[in-house]
Amino acid sequence: MDSQLAFGVRCTALALLLSGLAGSFCAAFSRSLELATTLRFAQPAFLLAAPAIGILTAAIYRSRPDQSARGNDLIFERINRQNGEVPPRMAPLIFLTSTAAHACGASVGREGAALQIGGGLASFLQQLFRLSSAYQRPLLLAGIAAGFGAIFGTPFAAAVFAIESPSPNRWRIHFLPLCMLSGFAGDAACRAWGTQHTAYPAFLPDWTWARQPSFVAALLLVALCSGWVAQLYLRLAETLRALFQKARRWWVPPLLAGGALALLAQFPVSQDYLGLGVWSSAPNAVTLGTAFQQDGAHPWSWLFKLVLTAVCLSGGFKGGEVTPLFFIGATFGNVFAAALGQETSPFAAFGFVAVFAAASHTPIAGVCLAAELFGIQSAPWFALVCLIANRSCGARSLFPSQSRG
Repeated sequence: MDSQLAFGVRCTALALLLSGLAGSFCAAFSRSLELATTLRFAQPAFLLAAPAIGILTAAIYRSRPDQSARGNDLIFERINRQNGEVPPRMAPLIFLTSTAAHACGASVGREGAALQIGGGLASFLQQLFRLSSAYQRPLLLAGIAAGFGAIFGTPFAAAVFAIESPSPNRWRIHFLPLCMLSGFAGDAACRAWGTQHTAYPAFLPDWTWARQPSFVAALLLVALCSGWVAQLYLRLAETLRALFQKARRWWVPPLLAGGALALLAQFPVSQDYLGLGVWSSAPNAVTLGTAFQQDGAHPWSWLFKLVLTAVCLSGGFKGGEVTPLFFIGATFGNVFAAALGQETSPFAAFGFVAVFAAASHTPIAGVCLAAELFGIQSAPWFALVCLIANRSCGARSLFPSQSRG
């Protein structure tokens, strides 16, 4: 019993240290993305550097055969199978390469980087203190929670995501207190550096909606379609990766993806779908924020973002997929609401969360995320939407190493 208590105390202390480091790294990473995006808007010539940045990114990850390029998928494999270590260099590599990707307009996210920062730092601490393999799983889970909580400012959803995402059907619930501690500590550390998280419009649900057949039908349909949109993204990304893997030279995929990005970036219609899409210096641009407003997205905004994200990530650019999925889902919900005569903001929020929850197969984390971002009063509606979307998405997942058993 004493040894178990000592193990728990050490894990708690290490999780707090890890969360402080991960939160600080994520604060610096958030700032670096702001600077990279500002630079891209000020100097559009950076868009032409996409092929070079893609090739340089691939070269960096090829410099040492330690599987760092697998990113989050490697972390989940280590959690589920405990069959090796996560390279500590994963943290600085993803910081640098993701920042570079945003500077040239690649349509990538930030949560993948945050999770890899947390996982890389967890491995660094394990090696620094010469800890046994028994500490690997709790520290990696704590790193996921700290990174997710820090980058999005949603610590409760971060804790649930950490224990749900590696094995959606087999939760390691005994790690939830540790992940809760890490999620809140990572968020607090990130905020202590002055980081401001994206604010979304909270809305109070009108419970009379349940007595409106048109609303209920639209709700069920948007949930079903959100799962199909997530599946479309996963299928396209999988197909593109398979095609790129047939290339005989390692530099061909990033060259093709970077060239396509640089070419598409020259057309005004694609400008809104570069980078994160959270904000833009251009007036009347489609952003994640405008998706919650009536006429805040074009009919095919969600599809443009979906294709561009699949091309960039499949071609080797580094970052994440969650924020692009937020954009895809929110703009899809915006167009869906307009087509069926429903209120824009709720349906943009439904799409925002449902596409992410379906693609990652984390419906419970999706509900927690919605409660933190849009208000806990709306949680019952999001629970229904996330569960239906998750089922309609099928077996594919953002994380191939995710255990579904």
